[in-house]
Amino acid sequence: MKLRNEDIRKITEIKQYLLDPPVSFKLYDYALDYLQNAIQILAAYPDANDTNTYLKNLLEQLNNKAIEQTELRNTLKQAGIEISRLTNK
Repeated sequence: MKLRNEDIRKITEIKQYLLDPPVSFKLYDYALDYLQNAIQILAAYPDANDTNTYLKNLLEQLNNKAIEQTELRNTLKQAGIEISRLTNK
């Protein structure tokens, strides 16, 4: 998949954050912003539909506080891996 340079920069920043999220009690809030940005960027690319759907579902789970704090870091790392798969195509 071919991304525009500006989008590559932004999505790489988001991916790095998700792959190594900080240990923080505000992790939910931080993650929401990054996921929303990733969803906006990837919405412009039809090839990213599956990843975008995954991120939207994750965002919904975060909004509903459906993910335990103890599992949140691992869940965010998995989202980073999903974005990595997409950007490595």
